[in-house]
Amino acid sequence: MNTTQVGVDVAKAVFEVALSDAPGTVRERHRLSRERFRRFFATREASDVLMEACGSAHYWGRELQAMGHHVVLLHTGDVARYRDGNKTDRADAKALLEAARNSAIDPVPVKSREQQAIAALHRIRMGYLQTRTARINAVRGHLREFGVVIPMGPGTWWRRQERP
Repeated sequence: MNTTQVGVDVAKAVFEVALSDAPGTVRERHRLSRERFRRFFATREASDVLMEACGSAHYWGRELQAMGHHVVLLHTGDVARYRDGNKTDRADAKALLEAARNSAIDPVPVKSREQQAIAALHRIRMGYLQTRTARINAVRGHLREFGVVIPMGPGTWWRRQERP
């Protein structure tokens, strides 16, 4: 494996790529579409690829690992401290290269498809629970306007009704 580090700002359509061979320097920059991004890494020798752990980073991490690259995902908050100026794709790609030099930053492991699916199910379930709670609270508030008071909690009223 060579010593090239590649900072990648992952986006929906266009990816910003910054290559560095030495700390503090950016040797090369590219702005690539999704298909050109895939071809770019398929034709390169193995590198350290740095990405923020957000959006589709786990998907691309798995794809790049399958091509033989070493993928390091960093927390977005850790990378933000190394950004110069405004938040742009270009600045984020360079910030990834700078943040990777700090050995105190713990990387995020690339999730497998199964791990990512389970995490998505948990997030979806939490979303349903939050909207359910919001709707219950809205109904309770409207009923109080008519003098009907229901105790707090999603199951308290129904459980009381089942008792003889």
